[in-house]
Formats: sequence, structure tokens, C-alpha cells
Amino acid sequence: MTDAHDGSRGESDRALVILDMTLDRFRGTRAVAGAANIVRYVQGELRYFRERGRPVVFANDPLAAPVIQELTPRSDEPVFKKPAPSAFFRTELEAHLARHRVRRVTIVGLETHTGVLLTAADALARGLAVVVPEPCVAAASSESHAAALRLLREEWPRTWAAGRATEGSRPHAAMPLSPTT
Repeated sequence: MTDAHDGSRGESDRALVILDMTLDRFRGTRAVAGAANIVRYVQGELRYFRERGRPVVFANDPLAAPVIQELTPRSDEPVFKKPAPSAFFRTELEAHLARHRVRRVTIVGLETHTGVLLTAADALARGLAVVVPEPCVAAASSESHAAALRLLREEWPRTWAAGRATEGSRPHAAMPLSPTT
């Protein structure tokens, strides 16, 4: 994919979606083991997208604490309150991405087997290409994390490719879901 970037904010076909990187997911009863280990990698993605003027979006549980300080959203970066694990469900994410002509989303954050997986599925269903960098996602359960990554890397690309082959011109995203940007 090529970038239609001219130096102004939001003139890229790629966007970063950061899920549930909130204070309560790092300590307390809602803490996710391993969440602290992904922060530096998520910071790297965030820096990469910001430096290129690409859209950045945060999506959090409506009852969640604020986004962690290391990833503080800028004033031009929306923070959507998602009532379900998918960042697309009953939020303005789809409209926001369409306004910016986004065709590829990089999804990072918590948790791999819920928010990340369901947001990726909803993005694919909307015809977007999806990237899920493995170092940038985590889950409380290592088994659930591994199962979600296996679906993203191995199962979904085969399933979606088979669906495209039988449906001809179906406007779904290019595969595979990638472990890197």
C-alpha cells in the first residue's frame, strides 16, 4: 500500500487504533498480567504514526480510568468509549476512519482475545486491511493470547482468502493479518 501523506494530520491511508490502555488495566482488580510489557512497543507504534501525521485513535471501556500517561492522547486524537469489546460497536470509529480515507488499521493494546480480536474482525468485515503487531498486544491468559494470535496469523488469512476466491469481487481487505507494521 502506498501512503497518500502530504505532511498534514490524517492524510494517510493507515491509522493506529489503541485499545484499553488505561490505568485500571495496569493495576487493581482489572489489571492484565503482561500489560506493562507491551507499553514500550505501543509507544513505538504511536511515535511512528504521529511522526508521519497518520491518524491515531484510542478506544476504551466507558467505565475505564484514563489512558496511561506514557500514551496520553493529543487533542486531535479521539478517545472513543466503546460499550463492547470491539472498537467499532456503537462508536464513531468507522465514520472517523472513513473521513480520513483509512484503508489499513494497526490494532494494539488489550486484550488480544477480546478487544483486539473483535476489532480486527469488524475492521476486516468493513473492508479494511489489518495489522496486529504481536509485541503490542497482551491478555490476562497466555492461552487465550496464543489462541487469538493463532487465529489472526493462521486461520483468518486462509478463511478470508477462500471467501474472496469464491465471491469474486468482494471488497474485503488484503491478507494476511500481520504480526508487524
